[in-house]
Amino acid sequence: MSESSLRAIVLRRTDSGESDRRLTLLTFELGKIDAIAKGARKGNSRLGAVSEPLSVAVMSLAPGRHARFVTQAQQSRSFRKMRTSFDRLSFALALTELYAAVLPYEEPVPEVFELLERSLQELEAHEQPLVAFIWCQCKLLEVSGFWPSFDTCVTDGSSVVVAEPWLSPEAGGFLSEESANEYTDRFRTRAEVLYGLARIVDLDVPPANLKFAVPTTLALLPFWKHFVDYRLPSYEYACQICRDSS
Repeated sequence: MSESSLRAIVLRRTDSGESDRRLTLLTFELGKIDAIAKGARKGNSRLGAVSEPLSVAVMSLAPGRHARFVTQAQQSRSFRKMRTSFDRLSFALALTELYAAVLPYEEPVPEVFELLERSLQELEAHEQPLVAFIWCQCKLLEVSGFWPSFDTCVTDGSSVVVAEPWLSPEAGGFLSEESANEYTDRFRTRAEVLYGLARIVDLDVPPANLKFAVPTTLALLPFWKHFVDYRLPSYEYACQICRDSS
C-alpha cells in the first residue's frame, strides 16, 4: 500500500508515546480510520495544530506495519471562530465524539463526510448553537441508521396523544401508555419534544428556533448511551451545559 492523500476531519486525538498523537479521522475517501501523527506534541511540530479535533485538512498518510502515519498535512479549516465560544466548541467536540463512536471503520460514505463538515459550519455560524447541535445530532442519527421513531409508537403504530409521552431507547423510540410498561428504560418527555424531533430531521438546515431545545437535547442523551457501549464524556458535558442553562 503506497502513501495516499486524503481529505480528513479530526474526530478525536489521544496522546501516544512520548510525543505522538493517535488520531481518529473521518476521511472523504476511506471513511473512519485511525492514524498516528508522530511528534505532533513537540512544540515545533508542523502537525501540532492540524492534529487537533475539528481540524479539516488534506493529509498524506503512509502505511506502517500496524498503523497509518501522517507524514504531511495542509489545514483547510480549523473553525477558529467556534473555538472562541465555549458553548459552540463544547457542542462541536460532543458531535465529533458521536461520529467517532457510531461510524464503522473503513466504510467510506462521502455524504457523511460532507454532512459533518456542513454540521460544523452550522455550529459555528448559527445564532442559537444548541438548535444547530440538535439538528446535527438528528442528521447523524438518520445517516447512521439509528433514527428512532418519535412520531408513532414503535409497538402499535399509534400517534402521540398525551402531554408527557414515554420514550425508550431499547424499544427504539416513542411508546404508547399501553405498551410502555414492557420497557424498564422508559422515561417521560414533553410531546413538543417529539413533534420537534420528527420535524427537524427533514430539514436541510437547522431551524432558526426550536421550542424546548434543552429537554430535546436531554431526551436524546439516553439514546446515544444505548447505541454506544462506553462513556461519552464530551457529549455528557455538553448535556450538563444544557442543564445548567435551563
